[in-house]
Amino acid sequence: MEKLNIILNGKIAEGFKGETILQTANRYGIEIPTLCNDERLQPFSSCFVCVVEVEGMRGLQPACSTKVTEGMNINTNNERVVNSRKFSLELIASNHYADCAAPCKERCPAGVDVQGYIALINQGLYSEAVELIKKVNPLPAICGRVCVRPCEVACRRNLIEGEGVGIDYLKRYASDKDIQSKNPFRPEIKKSTGKKVAVIGAGPGGLTAAYYLQIEGHAVELFEASPNPGGMLRYGIPPYRLPNDIIDAEVKAITDIGVKIHYNQKLGDNVSYKELKTKFDSVVLAIGSQSGTSIGCENDDAGNIFSGIDFLRNMEMTGQKYDFTGKKVGVIGGGNTAMDCCRTAMRCGASEIYVLYRRTEKEMPANPIEIHESKLEGIKYMFLTAPAKVVKDKKGDLKSLLCYKMELGEPDASGRRRPVKVEGSDFEVQLDYILAAIGQKTVVNFIDDINKSSEQELIINKWGDIDANPKTLQTSVNSIFACGDGVTGPATLIEAIAQGRLAAQSCNKFLQGKEVTPPEKEFLSKRDNFIKQEKHDYQGHYGSQLREEMPTLDPKKRKNFEEVELGYTDKQANNETLRCLECGCVEYYTCDLKKYSTEYNVEQTHFGGDFNKHNIDFSHPFIEIDNNKCILCGRCVRICKEVVGANALGFINRGFETFVAPSLNSKLSETNCESCGMCISTCPTAALTENVPFKPGPLKTEEITSTCNYCSIGCEISLHHKSGFFTKATGSKGLINKDGNICKYGRFGYSHLNDKTRILKPLIKKDGKFEEISFNEAFKIISDRIAKANPNENAFFAGARLSNEEIYMIQKMARAGAKTNNIYSFHYMGREKAYLENSDFNVAPENLKHVSQYFILGSELNYENGVVGFVIANEKYNGNKPVHLITEKADSFMKHKADSELIIKSYYHFVKAVNHYIISNKLENGIFIKDQSIGFDKYKKALLEENFEDIVKKAGCNKNDIKTFVEKYNKEHKSVVVFAEKNVSPETCFELQNLSMLTGKKGKIGAGILGLKEKNNSQGLIDMGALSNLTPGGKTLDKKASETLSQIWNIKELATNTEANSYEYFSNGHIKNLFIFGEDPVGCSLSKKKITDVLKKSDFIVVQDFYMTETAEHATIILPATMNFETGGSYTNTWKYIQQFDKSINKKIELSSFEQLVELHKSIGIKNNINTPAEALIEAMSIIEKLNGNSEKPVEFHITNDNAFMKLFEYGCDILVKRFDEEFESSFKN
Repeated sequence: MEKLNIILNGKIAEGFKGETILQTANRYGIEIPTLCNDERLQPFSSCFVCVVEVEGMRGLQPACSTKVTEGMNINTNNERVVNSRKFSLELIASNHYADCAAPCKERCPAGVDVQGYIALINQGLYSEAVELIKKVNPLPAICGRVCVRPCEVACRRNLIEGEGVGIDYLKRYASDKDIQSKNPFRPEIKKSTGKKVAVIGAGPGGLTAAYYLQIEGHAVELFEASPNPGGMLRYGIPPYRLPNDIIDAEVKAITDIGVKIHYNQKLGDNVSYKELKTKFDSVVLAIGSQSGTSIGCENDDAGNIFSGIDFLRNMEMTGQKYDFTGKKVGVIGGGNTAMDCCRTAMRCGASEIYVLYRRTEKEMPANPIEIHESKLEGIKYMFLTAPAKVVKDKKGDLKSLLCYKMELGEPDASGRRRPVKVEGSDFEVQLDYILAAIGQKTVVNFIDDINKSSEQELIINKWGDIDANPKTLQTSVNSIFACGDGVTGPATLIEAIAQGRLAAQSCNKFLQGKEVTPPEKEFLSKRDNFIKQEKHDYQGHYGSQLREEMPTLDPKKRKNFEEVELGYTDKQANNETLRCLECGCVEYYTCDLKKYSTEYNVEQTHFGGDFNKHNIDFSHPFIEIDNNKCILCGRCVRICKEVVGANALGFINRGFETFVAPSLNSKLSETNCESCGMCISTCPTAALTENVPFKPGPLKTEEITSTCNYCSIGCEISLHHKSGFFTKATGSKGLINKDGNICKYGRFGYSHLNDKTRILKPLIKKDGKFEEISFNEAFKIISDRIAKANPNENAFFAGARLSNEEIYMIQKMARAGAKTNNIYSFHYMGREKAYLENSDFNVAPENLKHVSQYFILGSELNYENGVVGFVIANEKYNGNKPVHLITEKADSFMKHKADSELIIKSYYHFVKAVNHYIISNKLENGIFIKDQSIGFDKYKKALLEENFEDIVKKAGCNKNDIKTFVEKYNKEHKSVVVFAEKNVSPETCFELQNLSMLTGKKGKIGAGILGLKEKNNSQGLIDMGALSNLTPGGKTLDKKASETLSQIWNIKELATNTEANSYEYFSNGHIKNLFIFGEDPVGCSLSKKKITDVLKKSDFIVVQDFYMTETAEHATIILPATMNFETGGSYTNTWKYIQQFDKSINKKIELSSFEQLVELHKSIGIKNNINTPAEALIEAMSIIEKLNGNSEKPVEFHITNDNAFMKLFEYGCDILVKRFDEEFESSFKN
């Protein structure tokens, strides 16, 4: 390519002719943001986010479409460029009516990803749910019991049934599951920094700060004034709401990671700041706000009047409950502490308990559930009531309380209506005890101890709380940070947790020597930025589902401190997860719009005015369309048209009203949509996402790369999972699919990976039922059966889904162990011969783009081998290259993609007629035939003896059709016939090979034929010798080959007899022991009865597979199979390219499929040094190298006389293909 000298951001750089500025910048590692560009498509220049400044050019230029030229001076990141990009992003965001994060997460002070952990609970991943929660909240089991639940207030389920999702109940459910598990979640701890931090106070704020600082690699020690941890959690919340063992379990999770806690250590008393300053690099003050306040009326110093918080604390400190037997108790206040006091008083034997609150029940800040439960326990309420005076008895103790009624006036600063005294409404209440739950205050009696040992003064604010920067929580002493109620005054548990994490983040920056700055602002699109959400936005759009009630202890059995709420059952929890409306975006972590909007500090509300609002389209079973998130980049429309060729999407309307929708604004399933998901792959937001059969969430997942195990193209795919639960599959740029394209099988065919019915242990059938046995027991039974049978009474079948290494081990097990050549595959049964050579004729994948015209014969290319179809469709669009369809189907799915269509009756006779026409008209390539082939004269003679018109008639076309084809195919040098093996007979394959030689196109760039095999490793069956008369390498098993195998395997004698007709031998009843690996001949058979009857002739059947297939039901022993990424190995695709894949995830089975074969080899006496797939492949290759030699043999013309197409099985005889195809088809019927 011609090089060009350019200046890029002030530096000399090199570009290439035809390259865009964006491409050049990417090569130099300079990121230019873009939303409308996709390297698979022609530039569109619609988003104007990628603009750059080019010297001498008027205005800013889109980098995606502007080509570099000699001497071009480009600036990609100056102020003008940045401002322009921000302007464009804000315009886009101003019509992005969508939520990046769910409102529950937004409302949570700690920012817990509620939607994410609900999705994980739904998937049965409880510890993973806890892991997600603990990214921001280390106390989920505690919060699940006593949080004030602002998230549930924000939940949009309230707009449908009036009750939010039971978020806290689900948090508790997952946390309890994790605590009770054998391996509860523990976070990874970073390498030690050598820094030490002292945290004062082991309440929620202090525990949180300690947890996150320890994770960062700092050594953290907690100093707690009380004898036990928890602070107000333990000493302010009674155990019937929050059992101490739950607090202890949560604290243990913190101490398990290295945090040390010192008890009965009080700052300013037996711990001095001077001492801390010398031992620690930083201090975090998490002292709480634990001092109660008085009633605030006359005589409130009377005896038997307690602060509510002191009342609760004293009980926990002493372990003794108050004796209120037969007493009347008044509780003043309306918060959760008041609820704790009144319900605890009941448990202390009080005969009557009154809650006095100066507003109505509606204004009570207490959790409504607490109010409800208190009423069930007999608590009485006196609303709109305020204390006026305490009446003392002679001893100075409480006698009664004078009160007056209130009425609600105008709203006060909190937004609640202010209570106003009703004159003349005084009344008296006889009480024995009063518990004042009307507030708390912070005690800072350590202030002098700090200030006398600090160069900077620790400042206390006017409310008596520690003064700290609200955005960083750094105090006036640089090395001291503070959090929780000691900073804010009395607040909530979740607010203390949020502050504890913020203090830890700031302290961590300080310890790293960085400037202590607030956390970076994240761009979040919000529907509420456009319009307040109302009931009509949701009712009718989502199904109604009532909230699951929390099981509770019978109110009659609550005269104790046993936990009242019993927790959700498994069924309840699952049902409640389904109520989540999935408000947040599933592409939260991958959305390009969010990424760039954050980077450029975009304000969504900068531009006001109109916006578009759309209903989400869930009608397609695999593709979800949310036009609220669409930015009109056009990538989905273009990829569907330019690459897929389906043209199923388009722009509807004009101007501001434009939106993307299926063609003619119909349902996507009613268009030419192929459900390939290519539109999803190119969408930069989440306007197009997968419509999944499970509860989705905005999750960070692990990613493994593997090779697709469906068709024979060999596409590389990325499988995304969370602890083995797979959430999506995406294309990876591989050897074949260099642009990352994958078809419907690769993208949507992963659901079986989550199937809980997978077989995980060996099974044996006894009395008609399967029972688990050990692998050793299974291997012993199998080896005994093989030993007792005559060699040829054993038969081994290897599936085309298996790896090369597994296939090799199976054929070696048969030949070297069982001493038989009865090695077959149901996949190729009865039709092996011609398919063996197709791959030798194939046009190379990289040369498909050099083809000038394509002939599609016997292939529903867009559904069967979609990625090759994408290449052809893209070449047709970009290069105006014609596509000709030759089909036996009147309703071919390829019809709309072809420039011409020829419907025939017989592929075999059509190709044979073409060859006849070429030879009879002397159009063959004589030079190629003479130099590179043999058998032409015999073939010519045999063919010309047949009547041309009879052949044409059987083909179902006319002579002119044959002539036209020959003229197009033969005269255009770069022509290729693409066909699917599964749809054509072996004889048709031979004639196609003959055609390639007659025209001299074999081996030429972009010319000849392309035979697409049915399964991912159909070629591997041939190459690894999984056919009776073939060796590894696909060579005939003759005497020389047998000697080579004997030498390499170090075995004196091998069986010499082979069976050319596998079906005949299989059917005749000679096989007593049948071993089937990775195939389902019963389930995939075109004649189930016939195959079932044959299986019944065998005495002993072993099946290795993932699930209880129809074939497995007939087995004596079932061995569990492992996925390719659990084992590692390789496949050989239709071009004979060996594609290796790694073991990338731990197997769920004791022994992998390959390891089972290794053990079976040992059990039947095969001595070898193979223990890994790599070693097996090396041995196979050594055999292939010895048998192949270095000489290339000329290709042979094949004489065909019969078109008997003996196809016995569908789906490549693979349960995975059958399963997906059936699910795919049925999904459009529902």
